[in-house]
Amino acid sequence: MDAHCHLHEYGDDEVESIMNLSMYIIAVSDNYNSSIRTVEISKRYRLVIPAVGLHPWNVGPDYKSEIAGVERLLSENDMVRILGEVGLDRKFRPHTTQYQDAVFRGFIEMARERGLALNIHAANAWIDVLNALYRNDIPLAILHWYTGPADLVKDIADRGYYITANPALAVQQRYRDVVKVAPLDIMLVESDAPYNYRGFVFHPREISATFRYIAELKGMSFDEVRKSIMENSYKFLRTLRIL
Repeated sequence: MDAHCHLHEYGDDEVESIMNLSMYIIAVSDNYNSSIRTVEISKRYRLVIPAVGLHPWNVGPDYKSEIAGVERLLSENDMVRILGEVGLDRKFRPHTTQYQDAVFRGFIEMARERGLALNIHAANAWIDVLNALYRNDIPLAILHWYTGPADLVKDIADRGYYITANPALAVQQRYRDVVKVAPLDIMLVESDAPYNYRGFVFHPREISATFRYIAELKGMSFDEVRKSIMENSYKFLRTLRIL
């Protein structure tokens, strides 16, 4: 399973090609309009698991209308079980912190009231995000591209949350350090496609390469890592009653 992919950014032909990879894809959204497209794609392909939300990079003074749109989508599409991409960004968008905080509170309330999972972006805001999840007893969350403090990994595991690994493991040392110490049973893999990072254009077909990076870091075999993370993926989907 690709646990975090911006499928809405692709044209129909490329979406069809990605579907030929025969993997579940949690398709996250960036705003109300992309959430609409994500839901539409999920209705065409059974392996697409839609997530709707408002990315913290897109949060501004008009956030209330965006949230209202997402809430309408949830009311009209009961197969949506995940909110994402949502969260906080103190690194790249510190100037919108006041709006981000309000938006994230809103999504946490939606998750708590509707029993939804959260697919979270938390650049330089890991502790703030985790405290908000703890305070509100959110039972299920994916911490996308976790590069926070290694000493928080045990707390994440104790809460039953997941972290993701992606192809940035090839070049980002801080990410490698986290994945090296993280328990394998809280890990999922993602592409974050089609994000461009240090010259790498991410794509779902790189999931196999990500398994190899994890195996190298942990001194395990490719098959051991793949089997364990597949089991984590199925556990996540069963918890949400998607399988």
